[in-house]
Amino acid sequence: MAYVPGDVALWPNLTGGEVIDVLGRMRGGLDPARRTEMLERFELDPRKRSRTYSKGNRQEVALVAALAARAELYLFDEPTSGLDPLMEAEFQRAVQELRAEGATVLLSSHILAEAEALADRVSIIRAGRVVQTGSLTDLRQLIRTTVVAETDRPADRLHEVPGVHDPQVDERRVVFEVDSHHLQAALTALTALGVRSLTAHPPTLEELFLRHYGDRVADPAS
Repeated sequence: MAYVPGDVALWPNLTGGEVIDVLGRMRGGLDPARRTEMLERFELDPRKRSRTYSKGNRQEVALVAALAARAELYLFDEPTSGLDPLMEAEFQRAVQELRAEGATVLLSSHILAEAEALADRVSIIRAGRVVQTGSLTDLRQLIRTTVVAETDRPADRLHEVPGVHDPQVDERRVVFEVDSHHLQAALTALTALGVRSLTAHPPTLEELFLRHYGDRVADPAS
């Protein structure tokens, strides 16, 4: 097992490279070639004392130590905290490589785009309890798809289609939400009106998350 915490504390008088090697020896050793590769990919100077590192640098030390290990299970708790966007993208590539090699990755993250890009399965936790779990496809079936369309004729009667919610019609442009299992019926109704343009997107992980936390967001006292 390899682990990266959300708040990394290092021995201040050791260099980054020494910290990586200490952590590696504690778990039985690192892959030297992979250690070198990860140092280059995360652009980390291992010769500097840990006390000189920024928050992002400290996070990179922990990531290099974990990713240089040949583990079956990787535990990442807010692993990209303090990283710049380029290093966040590098972390995502590294995780995708681990998955391709057959490793298991457990990621805890408040960066919803990160979880959406990496996760096969997602669990939403509220007040210490799992309130929803499943694949992204499964979870997206639980809430509505947003559709924006422009038609030849106004969609004045679209509200009569089962599963369509709150259609907003502005001349020949319409915006509405539709239950996933009624999407085909809604598209058929739009086609009959003559579709000029259409976009439809499934709910994002952020929308799934807000479904369970939305009341707290709406209530400033929470």
